[in-house]
Amino acid sequence: MNVAVFGEDTFTSAVIESLISNGHKVSIIITPNYFNKKDKVLEETANRHNIEFVKEENVNSEKVKDLLIKIKPDLIISAHLRKILHKDIFSQAAKGAINIHPSLLPKYRGLSPQHQAILHGDGESGVTVHYIDADVDTGEIILQKKFPVSGNDYILSVQTKMMAIYKTIAVEAIGLLEDISFRPQKQDLKQVSYFGPLKKTDREIDLSKSKQEVYNLVRAVSLPYKGAFYKNYTIWVANIADAEREAELKKKYSGAGFYFDEAADEIIISLEDGFVLSDDFEIN
Repeated sequence: MNVAVFGEDTFTSAVIESLISNGHKVSIIITPNYFNKKDKVLEETANRHNIEFVKEENVNSEKVKDLLIKIKPDLIISAHLRKILHKDIFSQAAKGAINIHPSLLPKYRGLSPQHQAILHGDGESGVTVHYIDADVDTGEIILQKKFPVSGNDYILSVQTKMMAIYKTIAVEAIGLLEDISFRPQKQDLKQVSYFGPLKKTDREIDLSKSKQEVYNLVRAVSLPYKGAFYKNYTIWVANIADAEREAELKKKYSGAGFYFDEAADEIIISLEDGFVLSDDFEIN
């Protein structure tokens, strides 16, 4: 199958490598021009396989449309693209356009799905391949793959599990699309949730939250992201105090508060229902 791919990062590269290794032709890679080196891995992938590589500030431009008309792709694949493709673009493929979205749609539509599964304390997450239509992440579902999320998983470990799925899911989806008996599934509108991109304020520790909510925040925005913070402290790794430690801490701390125990080199976050502790943090 002749494929045009839109994307930005290592997840996109994994999809491209899987397509090529399974006999599909990737004719062009299109990425937004953020005027930084974020797309270097994609450019290296394009060079390695002699694929046309296009950096375009507006991925919905007439230039991009003209390139697609010239290439005449059978399928357009969007993989980790933080831009919305317009109909003039996603309609330029004979078999339509599909998106690979890092959540179990219709849950967590939008631009922060990987984080939301951890923030909400979900026991599982996954990856969805769906048709692209005029709205954001609303198209019919072609394929979903699930994986467990443990209570100790940080965002990096969740992304590692997702990456394993990205390496196979596009090829599996194409296999389904090539089956004339296949029928995609409409999204269950009763299960819809949407979240925009994470803002700096979303990473700020709120002392009115529960210990589980604060712990989930630390896990959800840790490396390779900028971390949960309180004033000039950034927390990278944390844990919830066990019953014995909690009883000990209650003798010294009461109510909500954020403390740095310099002698122990430890952050103590006192919350209404318990304590979150960290010995892996930065003072900015």
